[in-house]
Amino acid sequence: MDKVDELIIAALKDDSRVSLAQLARQVHKSRTAVESRVQKLIEKGVILGFTINVAQDDEALQSAFLMLRLEGNSCHLVFPKLCHHQEVLHAYSLFGDVDMMLDVRYKNFEALMAFKDRLLKIEHVNEVVVNPVLKAWR
Repeated sequence: MDKVDELIIAALKDDSRVSLAQLARQVHKSRTAVESRVQKLIEKGVILGFTINVAQDDEALQSAFLMLRLEGNSCHLVFPKLCHHQEVLHAYSLFGDVDMMLDVRYKNFEALMAFKDRLLKIEHVNEVVVNPVLKAWR
């Protein structure tokens, strides 16, 4: 990977929708040369994909981790009841004092507490500890 490849990657990170013609102008190469370089970066696994960021509602979503303590070995019974909740991004079954951990997104604290109350109504859920994320480092 050379300086031109680095410039191409930087430009694509900035705007993955940039046309090949515009990208070529930015890196001072022909459109064909840039297209070839992009294809090679994809084939080598340097570029894994092209994404878009979609705006959420007016309020930005916040993150929290919820720790669930369950009755016995019941993760397999509780998980199907969590799948349909839009707040749940990921659900993990754990070994130790906590049986499940949920990675959730919420609009505001009231919505998070309402979600906690709904979780406590699920059969086999004994306790829910809420850990709002203050800052995501990565």
